[in-house]
Amino acid sequence: MKVVGLLIADPKGPDPRASVHGAPLLWHAVHGLLEAADRLVTAVPQPLCGDCEHIVRSVPSAGSRCRVLACGPDRAGDLRRAVEAATPADVVLVHDVARPFVPRATVRAVAEAVFAGAEAIVPVLPVTDTIKLVSGDVITGTTDRDRLQVVQTPVGYRPDVLEKLCAHGADPLSDLPGTVRTVAGHPTALRLTTAFDTAVAESLLEEQG
Repeated sequence: MKVVGLLIADPKGPDPRASVHGAPLLWHAVHGLLEAADRLVTAVPQPLCGDCEHIVRSVPSAGSRCRVLACGPDRAGDLRRAVEAATPADVVLVHDVARPFVPRATVRAVAEAVFAGAEAIVPVLPVTDTIKLVSGDVITGTTDRDRLQVVQTPVGYRPDVLEKLCAHGADPLSDLPGTVRTVAGHPTALRLTTAFDTAVAESLLEEQG
C-alpha cells in the first residue's frame, strides 16, 4: 500500500508556526502523517513558505519524503497542484494542519479502509450534546443526535475520486463525495482554532502520558 499525504494550512486558519505542546503545529501534523504516509506534500500560505520549509525539514525522517508548496485562497486548486506534485499512490490522505494530534492508529485506519476498497473515508466522533433546531430565538425542535457525527481529518481518498473532486472545484475537506464511509475518530484530533481548544488538546495529551 502506497500512501501520499496532502497537508493543508488554511490561510484563514491558525498559524502553522504557532507553538503547541513543545513544537509548531506544522511539526506535529507532519510527524503524525509520516507515520502512515510514504510521501507528504504540504501547502502553506506563500509568506510562510520559508519558515514552514524549515519546520518540515526538522521533522525526523522527513528528508526527501516531503515537499512544501505555496497555497492561495483556492483550496481545490491547491490540492490539485499538490496531487500533481505527489507520486502515484493507492491512497491519498487530505489533512488539516489545525488538527495536529490525530493518533497514528486513526491515520492508519483511514488509509487501510481506502486500500480495502472504500472511495472515501473520514474519521468521526459521536455527538454528545443535545442539538436543538432554532428559528430566530425560538426552539422549534430537537435533532436525534444518534444520527449525528463530528467529522475530523485526515479524509482518505482513492486518487481517482480526489482528482475528480478537484477537477470540479470542490474542497475535499468539506465538499465530500456521495459515498463516504467512516472509521472511529479520536478526542485528541480536535481542530485547534482557539486558546481553549489548544488547552483541551494539551490536557488530553498530558493525561495520555
